[in-house]
Amino acid sequence: MNVLIQISYTTNDNSVFQKGSFPLKGRKPERVALEFWKWIKSDHPFDCKIEKIMCDGDDVTQLIKDLEKAAYE
Repeated sequence: MNVLIQISYTTNDNSVFQKGSFPLKGRKPERVALEFWKWIKSDHPFDCKIEKIMCDGDDVTQLIKDLEKAAYE
């Protein structure tokens, strides 16, 4: 089973949109979205800020922000 993830974010005052279909492999969709977001951030040499993250049509933006914050605490 796959999950469709769409991420809108800003970087250097530019709005960017990326999406992809990813296999769940027993993981929750929000974990897959967090991994995708971390990959996006690691691919950019400058700061990226989340605008919106959608998983199969559900807005999980705040959940991803909370998971990311908890990982750094």
